[in-house]
Amino acid sequence: MDFFEHQEQAKGSSTRLVILFGLAVVALTAILYLSIAATLVYVTREEGEAALSLWNPELLFWVVLGNSLVIGCGSLLKILELRGDGGKIAQMLGGRLVHPETKDPAEQRLMNVVEEMAIASGVTMPEVYVLKDRSINAFAAGSNPSEAVIGVTTGCMHLLSRDELQAVMAHEFSHILNGDMRLNIRLMGLLNGILGLAIIGRILLEFTSREEKNPLPLLGVLLLILGGAGLFFGKWIKSAVSRQREYLADASAVQFTRNPEAMTGALKKIGGLASGGRIQHAHAEEASHLFFENGLTSRLGSIMSTHPPLADRIRRIDPQFDGNFPQITFEPTVSVVDQEPQLDLTQESHSPDFMQSAVMAGMMMGGSRMAWNPDQAVQAAGKPGQVQLQYAEALIQKLDLDLHAATHDPFGAQALVFAMLLSKETDWHTQQLEALEQQSSPELVREIKLLHPKVAAMDPRAKLPAVDLAIPSLKQLSPSQFNTFSSNLRWLVESDQQIDLFEYALQKVLERHLKSHFEETSSATDAYHSLIPLLPHCRLLISGFAHIGHTDPAAISHAFQHGTAGLGEHGKKLQLLDNADCGLGEMDQAIDHLNQATLTLRKKVVDCLAHTVGADGEVTLQEAELLRAFADALGCPIPPFVNGPQKPSNT
Repeated sequence: MDFFEHQEQAKGSSTRLVILFGLAVVALTAILYLSIAATLVYVTREEGEAALSLWNPELLFWVVLGNSLVIGCGSLLKILELRGDGGKIAQMLGGRLVHPETKDPAEQRLMNVVEEMAIASGVTMPEVYVLKDRSINAFAAGSNPSEAVIGVTTGCMHLLSRDELQAVMAHEFSHILNGDMRLNIRLMGLLNGILGLAIIGRILLEFTSREEKNPLPLLGVLLLILGGAGLFFGKWIKSAVSRQREYLADASAVQFTRNPEAMTGALKKIGGLASGGRIQHAHAEEASHLFFENGLTSRLGSIMSTHPPLADRIRRIDPQFDGNFPQITFEPTVSVVDQEPQLDLTQESHSPDFMQSAVMAGMMMGGSRMAWNPDQAVQAAGKPGQVQLQYAEALIQKLDLDLHAATHDPFGAQALVFAMLLSKETDWHTQQLEALEQQSSPELVREIKLLHPKVAAMDPRAKLPAVDLAIPSLKQLSPSQFNTFSSNLRWLVESDQQIDLFEYALQKVLERHLKSHFEETSSATDAYHSLIPLLPHCRLLISGFAHIGHTDPAAISHAFQHGTAGLGEHGKKLQLLDNADCGLGEMDQAIDHLNQATLTLRKKVVDCLAHTVGADGEVTLQEAELLRAFADALGCPIPPFVNGPQKPSNT
């Protein structure tokens, strides 16, 4: 199952979830109406008045309206409260944001593991929170990968080995990639809506009166009972959905790390720890389905558990598990040796296993060309493997310490981005710095000057991953600071009257992951379920990619035909656009339209672009990174393209 199937499965689960909750709301409304109607019939008969009928359209209208408003508003308010930044959920659970430059050895190791996972999976670096709890647990939260955060307990951070911690983080990243986070937020919202019935019932019970005929306490009791019953069935639905997603995340994590012993080791330690994965926090129940392991002890057994039994999860990975858990005690220590694995980049890059397991070409030195398999490009989306993880570990180890530190600070992150965009021409470079000093501050320009020599010597493969690592720091800018940063970024990109592919890819990445954080943007909707109305936009994008990297008209035409072949009969009717008609600005507009298509259609478009750039069987770093930037803009994160031997360019 690939990234797109996982996403569709999560979407299907979300749809089924809404249907089940809808049926539960209908059942609650019917029971509430019948209870009130029956009470009114009974009261009128007792008082000798004309007996009312159980069928009362006016009463039914008010019951349906009231119930819908209570549950609907309660759900909507909770979803709106939690949407966007997952940090809201982490803070709700008492989480503390970990600073990337932390001096704590355990936190340093945690941050290093998360950075590796982010680079390997092709998603932006999430913020990391620590929950002060001795249990072993973790979670991922956020409405989309751009706003995701990772949370871990102190027990998880201290009691697991580095490999085990890496396996747990791979599990959480699989939730990010599989579309589970938005589903989890909807679960919390819908349960909060049903909880509203019980809350109103409790309020009505307080309106006691000496009048014998006061109906409010009776209605309050009824709402409490119905709200409690609704919560029971709602939690049962939540648990059933969550258990299946946990099995999937375990399997994805093992596929990611290729280290099943690390995953089973983490699960066994949870089973052997007295507190297990139980979270001691008032909001633990509300967020129980988010955790790596069940954060609560259910008195009703597995039927209400949000996670499968530990032994079952282990046996799915290790069928020989005997069911015995080692006894674990909380000892908050981290070995310095265990903290940072030292990798030899030269040896690693020439390892036969590393070379043979490479998926495709792409991350390489600028100006080179490599073999390219476009059929595997889309298949890699959302499916990072050990080769990408090894690559990420090596890349971070090789990254200059000052550049790495710059990604961890809002000020340094801005300077790093600007240093990457400075012109290579000395005169124009000086003019850019002078203009930046007037538009921003002398301090920022001094930092840019310090970083620029290191950026100039930087491996081209590390530039966009470094930008991904810097995004959490850039999110810490104030709105006014972000506006200044954005205007300076735009000016730097456009100041030399030309935009190269790296500048455009960098701009797309930052826009994708920062704009929604600082500005209210409407989320993409599935407005298009057919390619036919999108064909002009597909034509424009494929034409643009065909012109990239080619100057020979025959090669451009061949690349265009290779790309449009993925559109079937529709593609045969499309004509190549002139280079002037498919500039980067026009391609931006096409992306905006395509983002309103279903994920299946977007997958087809990304596949067409991959075949376009790989029509000649080779690809450059710039082409590969541009493809990743466009795929990311379409909501299809692709891991780094890693390959072994590189073939020098003839150009």
